[in-house]
Amino acid sequence: MTIYKGDSPVFAKISIDSMLNQTLKSNDFVLVCDGPLTEDLDALLSSYVDNYPNIFNVIRLKTNVGLGEALNCGLQYCKNNIVARMDDDDIAIENRCEVEIDFLSSHPEIDLVGSHVSEFDENPKLPLRIKRMPIGYSNIKKFARRRNPFNHSTVMFRKDSVLNCGNYSKMRTNQDVDLWIRMINAGYRCENIDEILVAFRFDRRTLARRKEWKNSKLLIDVWNRFYKSNYCSYMDFLFVCFLQVSIYIMPTKFLNWIYSNIR
Repeated sequence: MTIYKGDSPVFAKISIDSMLNQTLKSNDFVLVCDGPLTEDLDALLSSYVDNYPNIFNVIRLKTNVGLGEALNCGLQYCKNNIVARMDDDDIAIENRCEVEIDFLSSHPEIDLVGSHVSEFDENPKLPLRIKRMPIGYSNIKKFARRRNPFNHSTVMFRKDSVLNCGNYSKMRTNQDVDLWIRMINAGYRCENIDEILVAFRFDRRTLARRKEWKNSKLLIDVWNRFYKSNYCSYMDFLFVCFLQVSIYIMPTKFLNWIYSNIR
């Protein structure tokens, strides 16, 4: 998990607790501070270090380097080969880790696994919608030619496989799909579990981030690299360009309607 000064201490506490209270406990919780934090966030992390001294490993970066580089750094401190990724404002279902560990244990050929999510605004018990991801490796490969095939905060992967593919890039956004496609293109096997294992916080800030031009441009650049590496076709690349430009210029209310009714 990573955290930075703009994050909510309230949301972060709920997210961290959801991982600590799993039916299958972890002996390692690596949390990367992406630059200096607020007093409230520092106090929150100090309380976890005091209460879980043998589990919590807080890595503090001197400056804000962005999510990609923070994840790249944090993964190198993880002491287990099986690593769960989590965002600091989402909520893991209590048996998430157990389900994913069981799946990876029974499928040694799989290097990364994710799941569906329920998207919520204020109350996770009242989801706005379910975001379902493709099931089956062939469906994932086809889906990934145009869209992100995994919900980032649901993934669990084998650390050595991710490091062999170059780890997370230092991109500030879209570093997740960049990694997934590199792994798929390199022949690593990935899968989605047909269950909802994480509640994903989808509020106004989520839409605002997705409508930023720098986010759209970076995603177009990522797919341009995929096209040049022969992972996707020119038509796939044009589809992503059209989609990202549409998201950028589309009124927020209409975009929210599309997310709710069409996606």
